[in-house]
Amino acid sequence: MRRIPRLKRPSASGLSISSINPFSSTPQPRSASSPSKPSHLARLYSSDNQPVPRSLAPSPQEQENHVAAQYSLQDTPSHQYHLYKPPPPRSYASPSDEVSDPSYAPATTSAGLETVGDLAGWWDKSEHWSEASDFVGFRPREKVVDSLSIEAAVRRAVIEAFALQQVGKEDILTQVWPVGGVEELRRVIQLDLKSTETGHVSLEGDVAEVARGLQWEASAPEAAQTTPRLDSTELLRLRNAWDISWKRVPLVDPRIKFAVTKRIFQLTGQLVPDHALSDATNVVGLLHIVQKPPKPKTLTEEIQKEGKDLINLPNVTVATKRVTRGDKEQALGRLKLMQEELRKRDLPLEGHGFARKNRELAQLQGGM
Repeated sequence: MRRIPRLKRPSASGLSISSINPFSSTPQPRSASSPSKPSHLARLYSSDNQPVPRSLAPSPQEQENHVAAQYSLQDTPSHQYHLYKPPPPRSYASPSDEVSDPSYAPATTSAGLETVGDLAGWWDKSEHWSEASDFVGFRPREKVVDSLSIEAAVRRAVIEAFALQQVGKEDILTQVWPVGGVEELRRVIQLDLKSTETGHVSLEGDVAEVARGLQWEASAPEAAQTTPRLDSTELLRLRNAWDISWKRVPLVDPRIKFAVTKRIFQLTGQLVPDHALSDATNVVGLLHIVQKPPKPKTLTEEIQKEGKDLINLPNVTVATKRVTRGDKEQALGRLKLMQEELRKRDLPLEGHGFARKNRELAQLQGGM
């Protein structure tokens, strides 16, 4: 097999001064493969150990200037210093020969000396961190499960997405929008949103103001801390005034669908799963996904609510859970006697529940 002969390394005399002199003040062009780094984080590495000619070596003055410049860059406060309070600078005691007190005797051991300036737990104290460093999640702290509130959030998300499309600011669809306050929520959901059977969407009202409020420059950053909500009475009154055709608004455009589902997750915490995105072709399909039906009541709850006469009977007991053999023994008063006998024999007090089925299968799967 033929081999390509190894090329000889270029001699040091053929290199430029700035390419081999690490202390050269002439800036060198960066290669396209190496990432850009700040000057105070730059480090000098040598890929080969070729000696630098004596005529090209930096002078002692150049080395001292380079070291001083490097330390001045490293000691420059970072732009993140406003997020936390750094520890106080280290202080040093005066040497013993510079102390003017004649009775001063330097210590030879640390026994009996007082510890000053301990930094243990410095970063664990909240007063050393500013509020700007607190993490603010995209999802609200409390998940919205009320059906009316979810419907209002869906309507707001649809109006805001089509408002950006109508004013020609589609580049903001994928960005983070400020949450705003209650007045903004009320103003947005009151806009007239209609959809025809052919899929044409009409949005009337102060559309430009809605699009302007979705930019962070037009809203305070603190608005993202809380999610505004309206009471059920006002939501019912506003929903009765909405045109029923707004639920036929198509969500075929992937940018509009992404913006709407992102906004719903930000306002309510309801995440549309990926496998359900294909079913959300319009607002009705989206509402079926995010509006969870209420959990059906159990028979006990129905009896406690409707059959109060049945509960008051002296020979009828309504249990909130399934009655087990242990519950029956406890009702008869024999459970304490059985537990005492089990303790005498060093047997578990779990009753028949300690013997699980398929114990060998659980052990094969890594269980105990």
